[in-house]
Amino acid sequence: MLKIALIGSTGMLGIDVNAALKGVNFLVKNFNSKNLDIANSEAVNSAVESFKPDYIVNCAAYTNVDGAETDKESADAVNNLGVQNLADAALNTGARIIHISTDYVFDGTKKTPYNEDDETNPINEYGFSKLRGEEALKNSGASYIILRTSWLYGKNGKNFVNTILKLADSQKKIEVVDDQFGSPTYTKDIAYAISEIIIKDNSKNEIYHLTNSSDGHTTWYKFALEIVNVFKRTNCEIIPVSSDKSARAARRPVYSVLDNAKIKEDYGIELRSWKDALKKYCNDIGYFIV
Repeated sequence: MLKIALIGSTGMLGIDVNAALKGVNFLVKNFNSKNLDIANSEAVNSAVESFKPDYIVNCAAYTNVDGAETDKESADAVNNLGVQNLADAALNTGARIIHISTDYVFDGTKKTPYNEDDETNPINEYGFSKLRGEEALKNSGASYIILRTSWLYGKNGKNFVNTILKLADSQKKIEVVDDQFGSPTYTKDIAYAISEIIIKDNSKNEIYHLTNSSDGHTTWYKFALEIVNVFKRTNCEIIPVSSDKSARAARRPVYSVLDNAKIKEDYGIELRSWKDALKKYCNDIGYFIV
């Protein structure tokens, strides 16, 4: 039985990954901020050495995009230093790392979906910290797979879907940005893909893009429209606005759609469309869709 160390097990993605991995009978040991500080190299080495996992799945991340602009140290501790420590421990024990990264490593100036070989150029501190983590892992000598995903939502954490639902229940109008393009992605689908990758692993060190997007991409505004439609919150009007009307500390890429062709070719993995994934999420959290 394969042994898997799951880092960030109590996060929105980590909880779903834990369920997916246990569903295929892997031996999973959970690590989170309460029992492991991944910025502490000695603690990481000790934890990994004592468990001797075949895989380390790293779902831990500092994800406060705006907060990272002023709290660079905290973002870097988790998204860069923590990854470096996990990579060093993996190299020492022979474990293979599956690490979750982000579309925000790109600047958003491209007009077609980003592939894995496109030049990275983050435009905010969160993106920089995630890119430094990618580079640390690639340069560590450890065996790795990096999965870049985007616009994550799931039932176990704060996310855009739940924010829109709460606003729709309390307001008659919501303004949502309509000039940023991306692919909303359900954490359960990423979790499923991770379990498939482990089962089918080709042992190559690679970066892959992985999102719900088989029917194209969307904007935050159109995503919000779909949310209120699916969840029957149609009494609330969604109003499109430009990014310059939305005061945020961190700049966002205008276009961060990811091309998923490579992971389909190497592993046969193709996630459902983002609209179908949203309907599944609706059912999963207890809403019935006619």
